[in-house]
Amino acid sequence: GESRGAEPSPSMPPPLSGRAAELRAELLSLVASLDRGSAATAEDAAKVRKLVGGLVAEAAKEPRWRLNFPEDLDRLEGSWRLLYSSGFAEGRSSLGGLRAGPPLDSPVLEVGNIYQRYRISESRADTVVELRPPKWLRDTGLLDNVPFLRDSDPDTVLTLTQQFDVASRDSLRFAFVDGQVVNKVIQQLQTLRFPLAPLGISVDTSRDGPFTDTLITTYCDGRMRIGLGGRFGELRIFLRT
Repeated sequence: GESRGAEPSPSMPPPLSGRAAELRAELLSLVASLDRGSAATAEDAAKVRKLVGGLVAEAAKEPRWRLNFPEDLDRLEGSWRLLYSSGFAEGRSSLGGLRAGPPLDSPVLEVGNIYQRYRISESRADTVVELRPPKWLRDTGLLDNVPFLRDSDPDTVLTLTQQFDVASRDSLRFAFVDGQVVNKVIQQLQTLRFPLAPLGISVDTSRDGPFTDTLITTYCDGRMRIGLGGRFGELRIFLRT
């Protein structure tokens, strides 16, 4: 079933019904066991694509389940948890989808939840990644015996901030601006911040460029959102938190 999230705002469509509701429930049930796609086989990935295709077809018949920018930008506001990425599927289980990055689960680091957080008034979107000690280390109980970790959350939070602009009626154009790393145990230390814009040049999201990417929103009912990454065609499914 669906995990509990924030109540839809008045600008969001009413709850789904009919065929769209059935498709969404089936899709949520399927991706719940796929660990954001990293546990998906080729057969699983094909099932996800088929269900997504059904929802996109329903959205074509029901304008409330589509986004039109810039009018509907406010419907993105807030935090969305990544449920599935095709970039993690079929053995491509590394942070960043089809691009290189640390694996979701390795002997030295485990990637927890991944969120996309929109700040519409600032034209910013944050990718928030929770990093935690590997499962084998947590299972040993050693962390419970470390004084400053006892009763604390050892996770580290990596936040990558992007500027965005409207690229078309159904897509936004993004470019990285900066990032920061915060460890929950040692929050009293200054947050580590670092630039992500190449060569320190100012970010331009008004047009396509070598450092921009787009995300097309193909379906959004206020609770579930489905998008396609521009350069790699990466299918991403989000649930509002």
